[in-house]
Amino acid sequence: MSTLKEEILLLLEEGGLFLLNPFIYLRQNSYYSPKSIYTTVSRLEKKGMVRKSKQGRKTHLKLTARGKAFLEKHHALSNKSRPPWDRRWRLVIFDVPESKAELRKYLREYLIAMGFGKVQRSVWISPYDFREEIERYIRKLKLSNYVLQLLVEDFEGLSGEQIATTFWDLKSVHSKYVKFYRHWSERMNKLEELMRETTNSDPVLCRRYIASLNWDYQAALARDPYLPIELLPDDWGGKIAQKFVQECRNKFLQS
Repeated sequence: MSTLKEEILLLLEEGGLFLLNPFIYLRQNSYYSPKSIYTTVSRLEKKGMVRKSKQGRKTHLKLTARGKAFLEKHHALSNKSRPPWDRRWRLVIFDVPESKAELRKYLREYLIAMGFGKVQRSVWISPYDFREEIERYIRKLKLSNYVLQLLVEDFEGLSGEQIATTFWDLKSVHSKYVKFYRHWSERMNKLEELMRETTNSDPVLCRRYIASLNWDYQAALARDPYLPIELLPDDWGGKIAQKFVQECRNKFLQS
């Protein structure tokens, strides 16, 4: 789930300026002590993600360009989309010599980031057409002589669902979605209880909860290979999480 560092950055992103008074923050959040808030702010300042300023006797915080870039990079994860599938498979096969081991590592990391599944150590698979992107990347690494890209109609003896569960760790991804859903269901129930106890709902508090919810959801999306929906089980955690997030946004961000 989101860390104190991330919660503070999200709070700054939402409000622009933030009075450095941990007791205001703790009034609706009992997870952190004043000391931990001050310590985390100090670390963020040293990393150049926030900037302190004095206004009279009060200290305020402002998000810096570096802090904004950190948030934007994470938010970009939610822009993933699942293109139509033509029911064919793309294989990337490579045999990179040991003298280029570091470049081989970069290639593997790139394929993982693109959502490829691992068939064997140097054989990777995707249902989507990333040939142009991969071609550009291997030219950049100067590995074109060591990489082959193949288009395959099917795998004999394996259904599409079997391919998905064999070459991708879908159980782990599903588990992370379920964990996210359970954690945030509890937090949103507490938010609703808090809102019922007060005469007027606090829009700032609601936005803060939704910002943290979005952050954790984007973190879960980052681990999702985004396989075609027809290859996923009916109880796929990604579908449950997506529906839950949309319901929360509709409920707590109503104008």
